[in-house]
Amino acid sequence: MKLRPVARAALLSGATFLAGVALFACNRRGATLDPRGEGTSTTASHASDDTDTTPSKRPPTGTSCAGREDCPSDQVCVDRSCRYRTTSIAGEILATSAAAQIEAGDWEGAIRTYDQSIEAFNTAHAPVPPELLCESAAIILRTSTDAEGRERGAQRADLCFRSSLPGFPQREEVRRAVARLRFEGLDVALFDRADPAERFFTAEPSRPTVDALAIDLQLPESDDAGIETLRTQLAGEAARRAIADCFVQDWELRHERSANASLVVRYSTRLHDMGTYDVYEPELVIERTTSAEDGFEPCVAAALPSAITFPRGARVVAWQTSLDISVNVQ
Repeated sequence: MKLRPVARAALLSGATFLAGVALFACNRRGATLDPRGEGTSTTASHASDDTDTTPSKRPPTGTSCAGREDCPSDQVCVDRSCRYRTTSIAGEILATSAAAQIEAGDWEGAIRTYDQSIEAFNTAHAPVPPELLCESAAIILRTSTDAEGRERGAQRADLCFRSSLPGFPQREEVRRAVARLRFEGLDVALFDRADPAERFFTAEPSRPTVDALAIDLQLPESDDAGIETLRTQLAGEAARRAIADCFVQDWELRHERSANASLVVRYSTRLHDMGTYDVYEPELVIERTTSAEDGFEPCVAAALPSAITFPRGARVVAWQTSLDISVNVQ
């Protein structure tokens, strides 16, 4: 009989322990996680919420949720997606202004405004929203024309990747923009490091690939029969592949990010008497306007005729037109 109080105490202690375990297991928010998978305690995360707004030290937002308990401790559930609790109204306003500047074509102004927006969030000790980091990274990568600009774009892209999850809409545009720069000496493995790299363009440049090229064709408007056929053929896969191949060959000689060609296109049909019927065979000649024997323009002039197919005509036709081609590495 004297053992009963001890037994009751043991039972109460066991019940308290089990309740504590159950309470811990039901806390679906759990610990705040580093974006690279390293966990930190919830207490530690609260201590750093007011001082550390670096994306590499915070879990990315965007996880689907049904309520507040589904999100990390520094995030809340908004429209079934986890979002940061704290914000900067000034930063939000500036981000909206930057987006409007992009629509107006003021890219340099948009980049400056995005930087001001990020600074506003940092001043408010609030985490920078991933869409802001990704949108600013995209415009920097899209407009950079020198090595330092591309390096800055890569660093901003790294912050975008660290603060967002795969499938985040704005992240996809950044991923495509970075992919086009991989031949410029970009070491893509650096994006997987636990901490941001000091520089991302640390490898030797390699030849560009077709997906990284922007091809622009300028053909004058004309009523001549066959012009529209030529326009359609030039937009086709065979012609664009021939142009891209010529650019890559030229790049291996000059290592320039752009190339241009000014050509003259001559088209005619020749009558072939087949006895019982006539056939008008098409003939396409593309001539360069420079005296260079090697390079982008001579290559395109020689390669395009075999990539363009004209149907047989129904009468004698002859015309000529100009064709300007420019290729740039995006």
